[in-house]
Amino acid sequence: MVSRSTAMRRSWVLEFSLARPVLTSLILLAIALLFKWVDTFVLRLDERLGEIILSKTLGFLLVAVFVWAAGRSLRDIGLHARRLGQSLLIGVGAAAVTLVASYAVEFVVQLPDQPVFQLAAIDPKAGVSGGFLFALWLVLGNVVNSSMEEGLFRGVMGRLFRIRFSFWGAIMLQAFLFGLWHLPWVLKWYQTGQIEEQGGVAFAALGQFLPMLLVGITWGYAYLKTGSLWVPWIFHFLSNSTFNLLHITTVEGFDSGAAIRGPVAMVVALLTMLLIKYLAERYQMPEVKPWGQWAES
Repeated sequence: MVSRSTAMRRSWVLEFSLARPVLTSLILLAIALLFKWVDTFVLRLDERLGEIILSKTLGFLLVAVFVWAAGRSLRDIGLHARRLGQSLLIGVGAAAVTLVASYAVEFVVQLPDQPVFQLAAIDPKAGVSGGFLFALWLVLGNVVNSSMEEGLFRGVMGRLFRIRFSFWGAIMLQAFLFGLWHLPWVLKWYQTGQIEEQGGVAFAALGQFLPMLLVGITWGYAYLKTGSLWVPWIFHFLSNSTFNLLHITTVEGFDSGAAIRGPVAMVVALLTMLLIKYLAERYQMPEVKPWGQWAES
């Protein structure tokens, strides 16, 4: 068997990424943040469309271009068909456990307030809502968003960080950057008057960073443990889409228990790593190798 590292051309991008994996990741993150900044603060597409789909699309193209320039393919960051059925089963199972538990706890805690499930298309970050077509738009946005974020933070960064760091070190670093990636929303909320006091900014920043850090740990583990990006991708997509479309209304108001649902979802998502570990080992799924160590063709 001939290894793909000899069958495919080596480029200066590949050599640079192998020598400076952390710097490479930070450069890619900076470019993606530039796209996000223009989309959110210059074009303000989130206010017009409810989705910053332009920057998400450009972000995924950035990942694809980087992989191509390195002489590799998207299969090398986990978007392959090997054990696809098992990968989707693990991702759907972990997402289902997380979502059922979080909504169930929210529903039970609010029983005195007469909770009722309600379908509605809402983007909570942008504060935009709509009907059936907007629901389809949100689902499409989540497809693009999951592809971009999983491709960059798990697929690219996860493998790059494994060059310099341990299994858990790579997970923690990409999760930390994933948390930082979501902080521009706090500035957006401050700019639009949703946050008025300085203390409110600090609290909002922590409330935005910490959940993304924790879920980034879960999704990072899901990828590195299974070797398939489809596991965190489907977990990510189902979580975002469900939170966009399924809500609980009580006499206290619409989504009045969201503060219950969110923390429960974070804790349960972390616990699903045990399920992911069990299934990955049961299906004998190979852990992700560091960037530059390729599987046999």
